[in-house]
Formats: sequence, structure tokens, C-alpha cells
Amino acid sequence: MGTSPAVPAAPAKPVEIQFLFRFRDLVADTLSEHERLIADQGSCWWGWWKRPSESYREAAWQTLREALRSQGEVPVGLFDSGTGRVHVAWISDVIVPDKHSADGRVDVPDTERKLIPSYYRESPFSRAWMRIVRITRNMDFFGAYSFANAPILPNYDAKTLNHLRGKVIQDADELRSMDTTIWMVRPRQTGDLQDKVLLTIPAVPTPVSFDVIQCDSNLILHLSDIHFALGSNRKKHVWRTEKEANDQGRTLVEAIDAALKGKRIGLLLITGDLTFIGSEEEFNEALASIRLLLGIFNLSADQVVIIPGNHDIRWTNDTEYKDDSEVVNAPPTARANYARFYEQLYRHAPNEQLSMGRRFLLPNGMSIEICALNSSSLETGRQFLAGVGRVNEAAVEDIANELRWKDRSAASMAIRILMIHHHLALTEDLEPTAGYPRGFGLALDAPRILRMAAAFGIQLALHGHKHRAFLWRSFVFELPENTRPNYFLGEIAIIGAGSAGSIDTDAQSNYFNLLDLQPHSLLLDIYRSKSKGVFQSMQKWKAPLSMAEKSGELRLGVWELQN
Repeated sequence: MGTSPAVPAAPAKPVEIQFLFRFRDLVADTLSEHERLIADQGSCWWGWWKRPSESYREAAWQTLREALRSQGEVPVGLFDSGTGRVHVAWISDVIVPDKHSADGRVDVPDTERKLIPSYYRESPFSRAWMRIVRITRNMDFFGAYSFANAPILPNYDAKTLNHLRGKVIQDADELRSMDTTIWMVRPRQTGDLQDKVLLTIPAVPTPVSFDVIQCDSNLILHLSDIHFALGSNRKKHVWRTEKEANDQGRTLVEAIDAALKGKRIGLLLITGDLTFIGSEEEFNEALASIRLLLGIFNLSADQVVIIPGNHDIRWTNDTEYKDDSEVVNAPPTARANYARFYEQLYRHAPNEQLSMGRRFLLPNGMSIEICALNSSSLETGRQFLAGVGRVNEAAVEDIANELRWKDRSAASMAIRILMIHHHLALTEDLEPTAGYPRGFGLALDAPRILRMAAAFGIQLALHGHKHRAFLWRSFVFELPENTRPNYFLGEIAIIGAGSAGSIDTDAQSNYFNLLDLQPHSLLLDIYRSKSKGVFQSMQKWKAPLSMAEKSGELRLGVWELQN
């Protein structure tokens, strides 16, 4: 008897997904790290990092949990916004967000923490978790799937978003342009709209802006002189870097998170020296860490103000930093790595002066206006030493004009803050004579800066540079030859941040500041870590707020020690 011909097997039905989750590699190869755990342990936990403007997406998570109850395993898409590729992950369980917790975070059971990739196991910033049992790379997605529902996006009206329902997703740029991390999708159907739609991500589009930015907390985190260092300079940074093994200690992000656990931060201010020699690799490390901080505290890039320090501008090509090195790079070359870092963080180009101007509104109704200046300008010539500070006066005028500080006839009810890297007053009781040729680290034009700041009604200055926690107060007067009836320009409180990450500090101490702006006072909490230990509150200070009788402007009073 002859054998019957073999019946060809029916082609496998393509996997259909209902959910698409966004991710991007920051400090590790995300897919490889999770695949390694699946191969070793049979499954892994994948953390969901929501956008600051995004809700907890309860409806999507509930739908996904119900699908798991009926199907056991559910395929979801993983969109890599860096490469633009979409992959498939089969999930068997979820831990949904807890919107009622203090910071919105949830965690996996202690017995299953080993199923979290090591690079974020000890500092979880996720608001939900998916248990993945297998991953298949590179699915056929773009042009084959449409939006099942209108994407949930802030600052867009319903009519605009409803236009996207049933529209074919043409390419990765369409998804990148949306400020969200979860989409409901379905296979493309006949009649689906095929237009390509790019939505502008709602964000402050310029370095200096009059737009008011809302903050979700009255607490302000002030960091300075982090000094991420790699290669031959690696030991200049105290903490473990994000890519190093966990057994080498904690990262700076983990140390800050542990100290502030349970506190909601509304604003992040960084006063320069993110790097040690201003290399592209060091800025990549800084960018990854800042993005992790933003994820932990649920902040957007709009709620961050950063200025460069002298270590961030590469006036010299020395592989070790020397503040008396000869200046050999022209300004465009010297600032190139910082400008690239800035644009990656803020999604717009920096201005010529590398300055920033911002206005913020706190939940308690207090307003903050910030003039952030690059004090590593060499506007007077190429022969200045690389470590010397000087401010481009045009930057101050530009910010004052944009923030509408020119008109002093109307009293300001905002706290105005000057951010600068180089310090504005001597921080030592006795400066070493060796520091004389370098001006002891002061901005060369410190008196001029203080006079300009006071004339514009600035009450508080924040700086770094000296790696020393510092508190001061200055009464500011006009020069005698310029004296006018308003010869007394004002009073400026000064807070100097110690270094958050450098090895070059007194007594192996690192610092950061936590400010709490209240309607009647400004509270300052100085945190210190000794020998890479836990950051703990070292001192608390208070400066009362009052209203000036004649001008009606807010005044910041004398510092008072609280403990």
C-alpha cells in the first residue's frame, strides 16, 4: 500500500497583542538582562516606569489582570524607543500600581527579588510589575497594528486624541512623540486611517521661559559637584556607577533614594560639575543617573534646572583635571559635550550662554523664579585659566528680560533664586596662599554678580564648586561712584552645596541639600554621608519670610539653627 502524502501543517497564527509598553536602555541592555534571568530562573519581573505626567493607568492594568485570569499567559508588546523595534513578552502575573502609597511605588515579594535584574534590584523605582516567562524579539508591528483606543496623553483635547482611535501606527516616531508608556492596540483592520500623526511632546521648549511649571511638592533637592568619573579618573567619584556590579556598593541615586524614602520631591536643582573631565562617557553616566532620579521622584525634565561647572567645560584636553591648565579649546569645542548632554535631557538645544531661566509654582501657592548662570565663561579671552569663573553679563540680562524682571514698580511675591557654580563669598576662615593665583575659586566677578542679582530682587543664591557645605548672608550696596538714592540693593542669602560625589572632600564627607519653601519661611536640611555611609540629616536651618514695608516684596530673613 502506498503512503498518503503528508498534509502540510497550517501556518502558525501570528501572535496578537493588546498592550504595548514603552522602554529604553539607560544603564544596561534591558532585554538581555531580563532574558538572562528567564533562562536561569524560568521567569523575571519587569518594572513599569511611568511618565511623570502619566496617571497610574488603573483601567489598563485591571484589563490586563482580567486577561491573565482567563488566559493564564498574555502576550504584550515591548517598544524600545531607542532602537524603534517592538518585541513580544509573555507575562503570567502582574503587580498593579498602588496610587494610595506615599510615593506610588510597589515592590515584588521579598522571596522573588532575585527575579529582578540586578541593575535595578536594590533601587526599584517602578510603579507596577509584570512577570515575564519568555521574550521573542522583533515582531512585525508597524503598519500591522492600529490604536485600539485613543492614547491617554496630557494637554490634548479629546477631539484630537479620538482622531487616533483606529489609526494605523506607521512608525516608531509616532510613538516617541507621545508622552505615555502604555498603549492599547489591535491588529490593523480594513478602513483604518493611515495618516502619520506626530504629536509634539508638551515640554518647555527653550532654556529660558516665562511659562509657569507646576510642581507636585514643596521640597527642592539641591545637588552639586557630583563628579562622575570614568577610566583613569574613576576613583575621583565616590559611589558605584550604574554599570558596575552591586557588590561594589551603592550608587549616588540609591544613596539619595534611601535617605529621602517617603519624601516627595517637587524640583531638582544641580549647580554644576556633573563630570570630572567633561568627557562624553562621563556625561552619559550623568544622564543615566539623572533620569533614574527623575523616575524615582516622578519628575519630568521640566522640573530640573542644571548649569555646568568648570569640570564640565573642556577648555583643556588634559586627561586629568588641572584648574590651571592652559585654555586650548575654542568655546564651541569646549562646550560640545555639555551641549549634547543638555539636549538629550531637555529635548531642545541650549542657548549660547548655557544659562537657564524658569518659573515654578509649588502646591502651597508659593512661586519660584530661577536665574541659572554658567560661571565658566571665558568672555574676556583665551588665556584665562580653565578653573576660573566668570559670568557672561548678557546671560543675566536675557533671563531678566524673559522673566520680566526689568519692571521693579510692581512688587514680586516670588522667591527669586540665583544658581551659579563658582562661589560668591569665601568659604574658608583662612584661604591657603596657594589659592591666590586662582582667585580661591571665587567667580572673578562675584561682587558684580551679587549687585546685579540684588538689583533684580533675588533673595537666595545657590552654588557649588568648593566641595564644602556653606551658609552665608550678604548685604549688597552700590559702588560709591554709582550711588543713587537706592544705594542699598538688597540682602542675599547664600547656600553652598558640598560635593555629592567627589572623593576630594574634607573628612570623606559628601552632601546634598533639601529645601522646603513654606509661606512663612525657608527650611534648609543639610544631609551628610561620611565614608560612603548613609546620608543623614546633619543640620537644619530656617530663614523667615516677610514682606518689605515699602516695596511689598518678599524678604528672606536671617538664618536660624533649628537643632
